[in-house]
Amino acid sequence: MKDDAISGLSLPRNDTVIKLPDGRLLGYRRFGADRGPVVIALHGTPGSRLKFSALDVDAQRLGLQVIAPDRWGYGLTTAPVQPSLGSFAHDMALLSDALNIDRFGIVGVSGGGPYAAAVAAKLGARVAALALVSPVGQIICPAGPPIMSRFHGFCFRALPRLPFLTGAVFHLFRSGLRYNPKLAMQMAMARAAPADKIIMNCDEVRTRLTKTFIEGLRPGVSGPIIDLELFGRAWDCSLQDISASSKVWIGAQDSNVPISAARALSQSIDGCELTELADEGHLWVAQNYDVILHWFKDVMTPDD
Repeated sequence: MKDDAISGLSLPRNDTVIKLPDGRLLGYRRFGADRGPVVIALHGTPGSRLKFSALDVDAQRLGLQVIAPDRWGYGLTTAPVQPSLGSFAHDMALLSDALNIDRFGIVGVSGGGPYAAAVAAKLGARVAALALVSPVGQIICPAGPPIMSRFHGFCFRALPRLPFLTGAVFHLFRSGLRYNPKLAMQMAMARAAPADKIIMNCDEVRTRLTKTFIEGLRPGVSGPIIDLELFGRAWDCSLQDISASSKVWIGAQDSNVPISAARALSQSIDGCELTELADEGHLWVAQNYDVILHWFKDVMTPDD
C-alpha cells in the first residue's frame, strides 16, 4: 500500500502517500520519535499535515511518534464519493494497519475534533486516548441544539446546505493566500478573540499557519465543503461507544467554534475530562502542543 511517489509526486523525506483499497490516496507526515507510543493528529478546517510541525521537537523529547494525515480533500489526500465520519474511522484503521500500529492515541484540533471522536467511537479498544482541542461539537445533538451565535448558526447550520457558497468562500480565501497571504490571514483573523490576535502576532505561528492553509487548499476546496456538510449532520457514530481515556480543552474566549457544543461533546463521552482555559481563544494549542503531548505520554505510557 505504501508508495512515496504516487502520481509523480516528489515528497519530502518525512511525507508518505499510501493508496487505499478503493484507489484513493492518503498522505501523511511523521513527526517526533522513531519509536514509542503513536498519536494520530488530525488538523482543522482548513488545514493540512503541516499544522503539527510545531510539536516535532517535544514529541521527540517525550518519545512519542506522531502521524499527521491530511484529511479528505486537503493536501495529499483524496476524498471518497460518499464521505461520513464513520467511513473516515475506517480509513484511519487502514492507515494504522499499513503502519503496523495496533493501538494509538488520537488528537483532533478544531474541525478535526468530530473526526477524532468518530475514530475513537468506531475503533473501540484500538484507541488508547482521545484528545479534543477547541473542537467542533455536535450541531445536531441528541440533548438538543447547542446555543450559538448568529455567525456560528450561519457557518454550521446554513453553509452545510449551501456547498456552492462554502466553495466560493474558500476559493476566495485560497486565492488570497496565493496572491496576498498577509492580507488573507488578516481577513481570516478579523473576528478572532483578543487572545488569538496576540498569538498571531508571533511570526513563527503566523508563518506556520499560513503554510498549513496554503498546502491544505492546494488541491482545491473540497476539504472544507465536506467538513461543513458533515458538521451539519447527525454524527453516524455513538459517543457512548468511546472507551479511550478522553480529554477536551476549550478556550473561554474561543470565537471560532460554539463553546456550548464543545462542552456538550465532553459531557457525552463517558469519563471525559474538560479543561476550560479562561483567558484563551481558539489558537491556544499553537503554543501549547507540549501540554497535549504530556497528557498523551502520561496516559499511554505504563507506570514503571
